[in-house]
Amino acid sequence: MTALQNKFFLVTRTEEQSATFRSLLESRGAKTMCLPAIQIVDPDSWEDCDSAIWKLAEYFAVCFTSKNAVEKFISRIRSIRPNALHTLSDCKLFAVGEKTKAALYANGFSSAFVPQHASARELAAALHELGVKGQHILFPKSNIARIELPEQLRAAGATIDEVIAYKTVLPDPVHLDTARQMLQEKRIDAATFFSPSSVVNVVEMLGTDLLAQTVIAAIGATTAEAVTQAGLHTNVVAPQATSESLASELERYFSH
Repeated sequence: MTALQNKFFLVTRTEEQSATFRSLLESRGAKTMCLPAIQIVDPDSWEDCDSAIWKLAEYFAVCFTSKNAVEKFISRIRSIRPNALHTLSDCKLFAVGEKTKAALYANGFSSAFVPQHASARELAAALHELGVKGQHILFPKSNIARIELPEQLRAAGATIDEVIAYKTVLPDPVHLDTARQMLQEKRIDAATFFSPSSVVNVVEMLGTDLLAQTVIAAIGATTAEAVTQAGLHTNVVAPQATSESLASELERYFSH
C-alpha cells in the first residue's frame, strides 16, 4: 500500500490536460476529480499581436513563459503570415518550463535557453547576462501574465513589446458544487494547482475559507507564490514543474 492509497485529490485542470498527472496518482491508489480552473480563449483584439508578427525580424529574442503562449502565438503566425515562421526560427527563443520548451519543439523550434527552475526571474537573469541593453524583445503572453519578466528586462535596458496571445477565463465549473460539498465535509485530501491563474480562478470559485481546510499542492515556486498572495498556505511544492515531480512530492508528504 502506498502513502496515496485512497487519498482524494482535486485536480484544477481539464481531464485532457491532467491525464498524465491523474494516472500517476491513480497508479498509487489515489482517487481524483477534475475542476478545470482555466479556459483558454482568443484575445479581445489581435491587433498588437499581429503587428508584432509583421515585424518579427526586428526582435533580438522572443520569450515564452507558458505552453499556451507558444501554441497560440505560432497558430496566429500560421493564420496570418506563414512565412514568418522562418523569421521566428532566426530569433533567439527562450522558454520557462519543460512544457513550454516541449511546445516549441513540437512546433519545430528549439529554445536557446530554458531556466533550470521554471521561473521568469531566472530567465530574466539569464537574458541580463547576455547583455540585452538596447535590444528589442517580444513577450507573447496571457491577459494576466506576471509583470516580473518585462520589468526586469526593462531595468536592464531592453525594449519589451508585450502582446496578448490568449486570455484565461473562468470555465463552466462542471464539478463545482461537488467540490464545494467535499471540501466542507473534509473529504478532499489535497487541492493541486498548476499555474498562478488557476489559483486565482479556483479561489474565486470556492473561496479561501474552504480551500484552507485541505492540503494545497503547487507545481512550482511561482504557483506557490500565487497561493500565498491569495492568503493560503502551500503545503507541497514540486521541485520541478512536472506532473511526475508533483506526484512524487505528494507521496512524500503523505508518507509522513
